Amino acid sequence: MQKKIVIAWLATGMLALAACAAPTQEAAESVNDTSETAVPAGVDLAAVKEYALDNAQQMKTGSAALAATAQSYYDLMAGYGFDYTAAWNADAATLTDLVSQLKDNWLEASTHYELDEGIVAGVPSLSSYDVWIDAGPSAEEDPAEAFEWTLELPDGRTLESPGNFFHSLLEPTIWVTNEDFTGLPVDLDSDGAILLGEGLPEANILLAASTGLDQATGEMIASIEAWEPSMEDAFTALVVMIPTMNEYFEQWKLSSFVAGQDAEDTAFIGTSRLFDINGILNGLDYTYQSISPVVQSAEPELHGQIEAGFTDLRGYVSDLYSQEQNGTVFSAEQVDLFGTEAQGKATSLAGQVSQAAALLDIETAE
Repeated sequence: MQKKIVIAWLATGMLALAACAAPTQEAAESVNDTSETAVPAGVDLAAVKEYALDNAQQMKTGSAALAATAQSYYDLMAGYGFDYTAAWNADAATLTDLVSQLKDNWLEASTHYELDEGIVAGVPSLSSYDVWIDAGPSAEEDPAEAFEWTLELPDGRTLESPGNFFHSLLEPTIWVTNEDFTGLPVDLDSDGAILLGEGLPEANILLAASTGLDQATGEMIASIEAWEPSMEDAFTALVVMIPTMNEYFEQWKLSSFVAGQDAEDTAFIGTSRLFDINGILNGLDYTYQSISPVVQSAEPELHGQIEAGFTDLRGYVSDLYSQEQNGTVFSAEQVDLFGTEAQGKATSLAGQVSQAAALLDIETAE
């Protein structure tokens, strides 16, 4: 049963969590459990935790900067009585710089989360953070699966179960792809045209969501610090998160990187979904390398197949991303084919990892 979270705006101008239970409380029941399986010689689960914590802390640097920039933007807009046209006419240069900073701050936080996502989303005791921060749908999109929480804005409005911070709230606000989250479309680069992603964010949503993300990131860090990783955790993350290529490639297909200016998806505009996939696979590959000595000892051939599978899948995605960065615009039909091929590689790799877990008598929570 999901538990109610309220991110409420207080009179002091700060955000506070007032809730029956937050994700950390759900996670707390399991982060201190002792592992059912002793850590074999050569396995470095501490390295997995250190990797997750390092990226979470670097994410916090980005989220804190984003919250600070959002506060500066909000304060400027408040000075104009939230009249976005008046603010733009009087202070376009400052606003252009602030929006650019918002995009950079968001990208810094998002990049480090994607490097962590394979672990955070794949480990049962941490996975609620992925729903809240990066992947959960809004109640409007999927009432049955939406995480129940409330975002209260500085002007007193509330958003009920609005989805995740990165892609449901902040990305559509900063890149103004959701009309409800947009203050004013403007020509940020002064090229005579207002293109996708150009505009002034709605200040209340921007500030509440940015500060909320920063607080959620801090809570996630605390849970990672309390986490005692097990072999079950590592294998579960691999088995659960490797075979998710179809979902990611579908999101890439619907994004502006493939669909162009007419893209209907309000998310995945800040950076290509291929960039995100690279980050996720990096974290999963790092996790496998940290536990691989026990697989190599038990079944060298299987270990070699898993390593080759990671190399193949990561190289496949990286090559597509390099082509895109060099100017190639793929069609939706091509992306469907790429997604099918990537999913095949991922399914095979996940099967080999499952085989290794079974060989080692390690249960995974799939």
